[in-house]
Amino acid sequence: MKDWYYGSEGQQHGPLEEEALKALIQSGEISPDTLIWKEGMSDWLPVAQIPEFTQTSPTMAAHDGSVYAPPSVNPATAGGGYPPIPPTSGLAIASLVCGVLAILGCCVYIGIIFGIPAVICGHMSMKQFRDPQKPMQGKGMSIAGLICGYLGSLFSLILIGFVAFAFQSSKTIFNNSFEEMREELEESSEQELESFSTE
Repeated sequence: MKDWYYGSEGQQHGPLEEEALKALIQSGEISPDTLIWKEGMSDWLPVAQIPEFTQTSPTMAAHDGSVYAPPSVNPATAGGGYPPIPPTSGLAIASLVCGVLAILGCCVYIGIIFGIPAVICGHMSMKQFRDPQKPMQGKGMSIAGLICGYLGSLFSLILIGFVAFAFQSSKTIFNNSFEEMREELEESSEQELESFSTE
C-alpha cells in the first residue's frame, strides 16, 4: 500500500510502499535523519525513530524537530487535496435554457416570451459573479444565455413586424382588388341597362 512520504532537499516525495522506502534506505538515498510520514502520524519523524525501519539500517541516529508538515489530506482518497469546486449559478442555467428557447421560439413568434427572462436572468447571474465572497461557476452559460435572449427577442420582433406588414399589405391589395371588381360590375351593369333601354 502506497502510504509513506519522505522529505528531501526541501521537497516532499511519495507516496511510496514500505518496501520501496526500505530499498531507498538501504541504498543510502534516504539517510537516518531523513524525515518520513504516513497517514495516522501526528508529525514527520526521522527514519531512525520509526520502528519499522530501525532494522533496515542499524546506524540510524535520532533526529530532533521537523521541517515538513504532514499532508493536509490523503491524496489517494481526497483527489489530491484540490479546493472544492464552486457551485454553478442557477440563474446562469436558467438564462441559457431560456435563451435557447428564445432562439427556437422566434420561428413561431414566441421567442420574445423566453428572450426577456433569458436577459433578466443573465444580468442577475453576471451580478453574482462579481461577488468575491460567493464564488460561482457558469459565467459562460450566462453570456450565452444573454446573447441568445437578445437575438431571440430581436428575431421575434423582426418576424412579427414582417408578418404584420405582409398582412397589412395583403389587406390593402385585397381591398383595392375588391373595389376594382365592384367598379367593373357597376360599369357592366350600367352598360347592360343602357343597351336594354335603347332596344
